[in-house]
Amino acid sequence: MTSLKTVALESFRLIETGDAELAQRIISPDFVNQEADDDPDDPERQLPGPAGFLATSQWLRDAFSDLHFELQEALAETSATTSDEGVVISAATMTGRHVGRFNGIEPTGKRISHKQVHIFRVSDARITHHRAVRDDLGLLLQLGWRPGAQR
Repeated sequence: MTSLKTVALESFRLIETGDAELAQRIISPDFVNQEADDDPDDPERQLPGPAGFLATSQWLRDAFSDLHFELQEALAETSATTSDEGVVISAATMTGRHVGRFNGIEPTGKRISHKQVHIFRVSDARITHHRAVRDDLGLLLQLGWRPGAQR
């Protein structure tokens, strides 16, 4: 049996590689990425299941080359009724080089280091739900964005 934590942490490798086979294995068909809800310009990222996760993965790899997630720590809590269901919380830093358009910012070639906390719901060895808390302002500042500046 694969642990909740293992399944959740494999999702970072999935983002780095876009491995469709891995997506089918660890992403539930009814997966919801809450972080894509606020992006009406990219409806593919809002798709449920592996397709939406792979679209987000492609979007990030298009914007950042050498994309990598360094995991600082992860905690898993299983459901009170079953050990194959629960929540995983992980702290990670996403790194890469800005080589593609990202949130309206043209490629800068700059290296980025983006701190993030991810919360996954896992059931039957598949991720069913994802949300995150990220330092998005810090990332935009690294890319040269400034308040009041035109994009």
